[in-house]
Amino acid sequence: MSEANKNMNSVPGKNKAPGLSYAYTDCGLELPVLDITHPLFTSSIDQESLEALCKESAQKAKSMKEIPEAQKIVIAEKSYIFGKHFHKDPHATYLSGMSTYMLKLGPNLIGGGEERNIDRMISMGVISVAARMRLRDICRLLANALVPRLMASPGKELCLINIAGGAASDSINTLILVLKENRSLLKNRNIEINLFDIDIDSANFARRCIEALKAPGCHFHGLDISFNHIEYHWMDTGALIDVLAKKGDCILAGTSEGGLFEYAYDEEIIDNLDALHDNSPDKVQFAGTVIHGIDKVDPTMAAMVEESPGLLHLRGIDGMISLLKKTKWKPDKAMDKNPVYGVFTLKKN
Repeated sequence: MSEANKNMNSVPGKNKAPGLSYAYTDCGLELPVLDITHPLFTSSIDQESLEALCKESAQKAKSMKEIPEAQKIVIAEKSYIFGKHFHKDPHATYLSGMSTYMLKLGPNLIGGGEERNIDRMISMGVISVAARMRLRDICRLLANALVPRLMASPGKELCLINIAGGAASDSINTLILVLKENRSLLKNRNIEINLFDIDIDSANFARRCIEALKAPGCHFHGLDISFNHIEYHWMDTGALIDVLAKKGDCILAGTSEGGLFEYAYDEEIIDNLDALHDNSPDKVQFAGTVIHGIDKVDPTMAAMVEESPGLLHLRGIDGMISLLKKTKWKPDKAMDKNPVYGVFTLKKN
């Protein structure tokens, strides 16, 4: 790891897992680069354990509401996910991009010894497992959609658009899945990841992750992959339109995992989908995630939404399909076996 990726308070990772790349955060923590194909990630999504967790959800949701404020403060002081370094605003009612990243690492990859025991426990809960499933599934859907297009157009530039993607783990892992399918599909072509997000810390980490993956023996070694961070507020689509206007001859695909469709209002989603539709090739694919409706979502997420009214939207796949009627898009494929999230792809109508 180059000195440029560290700061004076750098904390190297302990007990590094073989087969993974590592990168430093802005606050100096060395963390593994998320790789959804690695055994320590796949083993953190256990169906039998998930079913047991879901059965206990109603009781856990009740206990969440009863946690005293003093205890919440203690947790925040000792948890990277809920407070330490990554959650700078004590009044914020949503997780930062790096907090969510830490949660997705799961208990096997969080590292850090006893200092991160609270985070390991958090990462074993229903919402955390569901977030890892969400990442896995959106990458699978988009990679499956991209492979035939890449096969049909060898050498053509590939441009990935990522809206509110934090550390861009969905874009990175979509590429990893394509490589696992057929490495030649990404050789000899320019590949660009454009991250549209207000979260600078996560964007910096995403850049370091991509550079780490370019090292000899790592997934992206020998590939021409560039990364651009565009500071983006989704209520103003101008920056998105500016980038798309230059990408008409590319293979274009996009994602928004845990972002636009879960936090934005209907009008903002419509504006972003319209911008994507009107400034992209006909065969563009876009993948996103939603939180299930209140009648289907796991009780622990319902309790979390109750604690942060107005921020998270429980649209569900049906609500998303209804919203699409106001756009020029139509649903393509969907996955809804996750206890918290629905995952879908869209195509032009």
